[in-house]
Amino acid sequence: MGRPGAFQPFRVPKEEAGVTSACAASAGSPWRCIVPDRRAVDRHLWEIVAVRDLFWILGILLFGWIGYVLQSILTPILLGLGFAYLFNPLITHMHRRWGVPRLLTISLLIVLLVLLLGATLVWIGPIFSNQLMALIDKIPHYVTTLATHYKVDLGSLFPQMADVTVTIKKDPMSILGPLFTGTGQAFGLLGTVIGSTLNVTLVLVLVPIFFILFALDFESLTSRMMMFIPLASRPRVTNMLERMDHAVSGFFRGRLLVGLITAAMYSFGWALADVPYWSLLGIATGVLTIIPYASAVGWPLAVMLKYLDVLASPDSGSGWLAIVVWPSVTYLAVQFVESWILTPWIQSQSLDLSATTVMIVVLIGGAVGGFFGLLLAIPITVCMKILLEEYVLSH
Repeated sequence: MGRPGAFQPFRVPKEEAGVTSACAASAGSPWRCIVPDRRAVDRHLWEIVAVRDLFWILGILLFGWIGYVLQSILTPILLGLGFAYLFNPLITHMHRRWGVPRLLTISLLIVLLVLLLGATLVWIGPIFSNQLMALIDKIPHYVTTLATHYKVDLGSLFPQMADVTVTIKKDPMSILGPLFTGTGQAFGLLGTVIGSTLNVTLVLVLVPIFFILFALDFESLTSRMMMFIPLASRPRVTNMLERMDHAVSGFFRGRLLVGLITAAMYSFGWALADVPYWSLLGIATGVLTIIPYASAVGWPLAVMLKYLDVLASPDSGSGWLAIVVWPSVTYLAVQFVESWILTPWIQSQSLDLSATTVMIVVLIGGAVGGFFGLLLAIPITVCMKILLEEYVLSH
């Protein structure tokens, strides 16, 4: 025994690998050598697991905060990267299968998307615009009709309602003010996408540019990123990233296609049911299909708009069958086709999230990140779930 406070060595068994020492053990001894306890000696701070995990958490939070502060600048960059990610399988397939240059495929995609957008605007744009202006113009009439029918004194119940009604009559476009202001509201679509410092023209110019830059070099970019992963961890990380890619890409590509199809189905069905503003309502409900369970708002809106139209036109002769049943039949029929045909066929993979989890994360995402939060809440949750399964629950 040494003197008190002196350095005490400890013995290391032969079976313990990875420990070397200059000292030698005697033949037949169960101990290889005597080495000093260096567990707390010459160790860097980042070699401590708890400290390293804390650094990772702080780094992720800092990265998220920087992204939130610079969201107006990062918006066109992220949109370009997102489009490159969505279309990369098609671009790569065309290049590997038929030898089509990536730049040619990208150019054809941009031209095709512009033509489709232009044709849609020419075909649906006038109908959509006319119905939107008609709805804005009739809102004061609807409010007055409801108040008269149910004998409600708007002046005493809502003192400011009269002023709002007069304002809408004088300036119908004033009702769209909240839609174009405030980037923190979940459904302030334009304000969220464009931000407070970029205008529409700049974004429309920058997004295709970043899309071309990212799409041209997407494969080599991902390969270079894999080089930063240690060789020992590369198989596990590659498997985890493939799972994330399978879930996220399937979600976005599948939901976008399902949203386009259901938008056409909603519009056609509500037009047959003689629901007013069927184009406006059908397109909006189809777009909301991208966000899980968000399209449910289209059902009561269709019934309410039909009811208001009948109430404002008492000579129409429509009864409760036309007000409630036919708009509801349209919505339920499209929901059946979406749930049992389109989603299993187009979006075959499951996100493996319960309905309660989906609703909670969508609400949290909308409150925190606006429209982008609503759109990205599910993919981010799926990626976090995969990370937990790989690095936490596996231990």
